[in-house]
Amino acid sequence: MLYRLKQYSFTDPDCSDGDTFEQCNLSQLVPGTEICEGKIGLTFRQCNLVNCLVPVGSIIERCNTTQVSRCSHLHPEWVERGLAECAVDCSHVIEVETVEVAGVPIDMIYTREDEVL
Repeated sequence: MLYRLKQYSFTDPDCSDGDTFEQCNLSQLVPGTEICEGKIGLTFRQCNLVNCLVPVGSIIERCNTTQVSRCSHLHPEWVERGLAECAVDCSHVIEVETVEVAGVPIDMIYTREDEVL
């Protein structure tokens, strides 16, 4: 079956052997998430496959296959969908600024980024 322009982000699409996905969003929250596990003969064309692992032997044409570690501080709305909560000093921190008043530290400002793996 041909699936075109479908939205499947953060879910595992209901696929069958031989299905084709064109311009579909199949992105997942967590890097290395298997989708369509155990299916054969799948084709993905111009799809968003961020954080996806497709079955071995699938055809992937002009798709975004990036793996990204996402920070819950930047995407708090995704925690309820399964994104793990990060610690304050998580691996996504790229800069820490200490706020001082009269030479006394009163706060820390963290700058974070999602991490491309």
